[in-house]
Amino acid sequence: MKTTNEGMLIMKTGLFKEEYVAINGISQYFLHYPAAYEETALILHGGPGQSEAHLAHAVSPYWDFCNLVYYDQRGAGKTQRKNKTAPKDITFEALIADLKQSIHHIKESYKTDRVILVGHSWGSILGTQYVLRYPEDVLCYIGHGQVVDMPRGEKLGFDKARGLAETAGAKKDIKKLDDLGDYPTGLSAESFAKVAMGLRKLQIKYGLTSNPRKMIRTTLKSPVFQARDVLALLSAIKTNRHLVDMLLTYSIFDTVEYRLPMYYILGESDWQTPSTLAAQYFETIKAPKKGLFWIKDAGHMTDLDNPPAFCESVREIMKEVLEVKAI
Repeated sequence: MKTTNEGMLIMKTGLFKEEYVAINGISQYFLHYPAAYEETALILHGGPGQSEAHLAHAVSPYWDFCNLVYYDQRGAGKTQRKNKTAPKDITFEALIADLKQSIHHIKESYKTDRVILVGHSWGSILGTQYVLRYPEDVLCYIGHGQVVDMPRGEKLGFDKARGLAETAGAKKDIKKLDDLGDYPTGLSAESFAKVAMGLRKLQIKYGLTSNPRKMIRTTLKSPVFQARDVLALLSAIKTNRHLVDMLLTYSIFDTVEYRLPMYYILGESDWQTPSTLAAQYFETIKAPKKGLFWIKDAGHMTDLDNPPAFCESVREIMKEVLEVKAI
């Protein structure tokens, strides 16, 4: 590892830069993988509160077509570690305001007029709501692990797991699922960590979402991950409980009009935020341009599960959007 005059760190994973930027009264963490382009993608991580900057090094080797920027939202990762923001100050409107200023920072840093907004899971809620309000800031929106109706999605994921448990004759697993009652009815921010995570364990067992072991291995190899980051990851649901309440009732099904190009990249094996449901909604979307990409051998963490295929899909989207922009 060595430091250049520009303060960037050259690692085995490539050239990157870390920085803290003053955003609406807090110091917000940004991780940059710069490239020789004007176009810049800003990644919105999931959770709420689950930073994905420590996974960037697995994606960046395949991302050679535009600048790649991750940031930790208010209440997440290194941003939360530095600021220790109280739960009462971690609201959806605060995150939207932070994102507005973060995009302004990216525009100035890369001399661009619009960003490519990539939302994952919880970040797909933040990203979708942002582009509905401020489409002029965004060249195109790309969602993966896309949330379109949380209660309906949780029910579909539950039913899929139970069906596979029945087929396997796994009586213990069936009982665990039945013990959840009329899932997800009654789920709250207080019960989400225990109840929903119980379902996630069975979804992992039956191949219905991403394998956390791969995520852990990738995290431990990250050049930006530190042991001190673990606490923010473990306390994310408690810290972001107001956002979890919103997540549990979220639905976008009644909104279909968008004023910018819209794209979804869906993992074929994602039943955590069921890709079948996202695809159903996507068919109803009306946008200047839109496209749906399916990724084989991928669950909820579409980019991490199959980085080459995910990045190739983004490359195709970029080509299409830039051709339209040039007209």
